[in-house]
Amino acid sequence: MKILLAFLFLLSVCPLLANIPEIAGPISGDVRANQVTLWMYAPPKSKCSFSYHAKGASETDKKTGNLKAIPKQAAKGMGQIYKSTLVGLLPNTDYHYQVSIDGKSESDWKGSFKTAPVEGKSTAFRMAITSCMKIGRPQGSWNLLLEQQPDFHLTVGDTHYADTTNPTVQLKHHVTYRRVKEFANVLRQVPTYAIWDDHDYGPNNSDGTAEGKEFSLAGWKQTWPNPPSGTADTPGAFFKFSRGDVDFFVVDGRYHRSPNEFPNDEKKRMLGDAQFEWLLDGLKNSKAKFKIIASGSVLHHSKVDGWRIFTFSRHRLFDAIKKHKISGVMYVGGDMHQSLVWQHHESDRVGYPMIEIMSSGITNGKDLSFVTIDFDTTVDDPTARVRIIYGNGEKVHTDKTWKLSQLTHAN
Repeated sequence: MKILLAFLFLLSVCPLLANIPEIAGPISGDVRANQVTLWMYAPPKSKCSFSYHAKGASETDKKTGNLKAIPKQAAKGMGQIYKSTLVGLLPNTDYHYQVSIDGKSESDWKGSFKTAPVEGKSTAFRMAITSCMKIGRPQGSWNLLLEQQPDFHLTVGDTHYADTTNPTVQLKHHVTYRRVKEFANVLRQVPTYAIWDDHDYGPNNSDGTAEGKEFSLAGWKQTWPNPPSGTADTPGAFFKFSRGDVDFFVVDGRYHRSPNEFPNDEKKRMLGDAQFEWLLDGLKNSKAKFKIIASGSVLHHSKVDGWRIFTFSRHRLFDAIKKHKISGVMYVGGDMHQSLVWQHHESDRVGYPMIEIMSSGITNGKDLSFVTIDFDTTVDDPTARVRIIYGNGEKVHTDKTWKLSQLTHAN
């Protein structure tokens, strides 16, 4: 009897030991002014179709289509990923959609999203930021996140703890967690962008030397409906997206990273030179009011696995912002199983307060916390309001607002 109870307990806290459910999703992502990408996981050779319409539209306005199998051949013993991009949508508009599998529709396959405003247009919106998700922990913070009614969600790493570059094992972890009801409800109702950190890229604290990283990257691109990542010459999970006149530069702090144990000198790199130049070019050319750099790694609060032990890379970024007078830059990270917002002590190198927002531990942390940011660029002095929300009963723990004039270089 004890052996049986122990086995049942293991199944309850480690669902990966059991058969992987064959359906997960839907997820919406890469939401733009006129398009969005839908993602679904279902049995191989299924016919996955969808219908969608603008909120308040009549049945005659409903449009339909099919999700495509990606890749065409599923891994042995696994389900199939299906994706499709819906185009011709209206900007800044609420939509509802329904996914069907082999002609069957379920309420859990019904979702919603709001398209982005036209790029460059002044706007007001709310985003949610999360990281560090684990099965077997309290999941109620996802319900709190939904209550905040964000326009979209950015997760900055450790979306599972597979600790391997094996994409099949990673997919099993992704699918299992996406079957958690609270998380699934967020994914189907809030468009989501994702960047990895160490545990969903490879082993703990892994870097650019991780064996099999190219397979991890290929699997990651299939697993999340992100915008296209990397460049023609530089592979990686990094990408850019915009929401009105706020630009987001989501950087990959793993694929090109030097090992943490390397000497902290000018040869040690966090992003690699090519990705850094991509970031700097994007920041210099951006006309957006706010420019958000997001990554799994934090600027300061990790002594073993963050920008703190990459002094050259950190100073190169800060000095470039000051040299080129790039205004409105803020930094978002995760990783640390706690959330906070603070002004970096080296802000003099930037030329204005470098605000770091750390959002971590929505299920894998004592506070079960996440962050929301309300951007409003319609006012004379655009604002970014940052709130840290605890899931352990305290709810709104921190509420701070910065004006663009505070994040601008003096003439």
